Amino acid sequence: MTCLAVVLLLALVVVAALFAVTYRTIDQRSGRDESRPADVILVLGSAVWPNEQPSPSLRARTQRAIQLYHEGYAPHLLLSGGLGRYPPEEAEVMRRLAVEAGIPQEALFLDKEAHSTWESMQKAREIMEQQGWETAIVVSDPFHMHRSLLMAGDAGIQAYGAPALDSSTYTVPARRGFYTSREVLALWWYLLQRTFNPA
Repeated sequence: MTCLAVVLLLALVVVAALFAVTYRTIDQRSGRDESRPADVILVLGSAVWPNEQPSPSLRARTQRAIQLYHEGYAPHLLLSGGLGRYPPEEAEVMRRLAVEAGIPQEALFLDKEAHSTWESMQKAREIMEQQGWETAIVVSDPFHMHRSLLMAGDAGIQAYGAPALDSSTYTVPARRGFYTSREVLALWWYLLQRTFNPA
C-alpha cells in the first residue's frame, strides 16, 4: 500500500468517526424537550405542497406550536418561512392552521421572507427586539433542533427547544436516518462558515 493510499484511508477513517460522533450528538439532542414559559414560540418553516397544503413536516411543527400555545407556554407565535416551490409562503400556511385551531390573529406574527434557518433567526431577533421579547421556544423537526438552537444562540436569542416528535422525519426510522445524516453535513457547513466568516 502506497503512502498516499494510507493517508487517504486514515482520512476516510477520521471523517467517518467525526460523522458518527456528530450524528450521535444530533440524534441525542433531537428527542430532548426543553419547553418552559417564554415570550414567544418561534416556528421554523418547512415545505408547502401543491394546492397550498402543508407538508407533513410543516403540519407537525405547527401542531406542536399550537399545543404549546394552548398549554400556556407563551402568548405569541412567530411563524417563519418564505415562499418555496409552491405558494403560498410557509408562514401563511402555518397561520391558517393556527387560526383554525382557535389562536387569535393578534397572537400571530409572521416572517414571510426567510429562506433559511439563519435568516429565520435574524428576522426573529429583529421582531423580538421590536416587541421587547427576550425568550423563545423554538419548534422544528427533531433532527433540526441542534443546529437551530446553535443558530439561535449565535443570533442573540435566548431559546429553548421543543421538537415536533410526531413528525414522520422522526417516527419513521428510514426517514430519521436520512434526515439526521443530511443534517450532519448541514451542521458541518454552518460551523465552517461560522469559523471562517464570523459575524
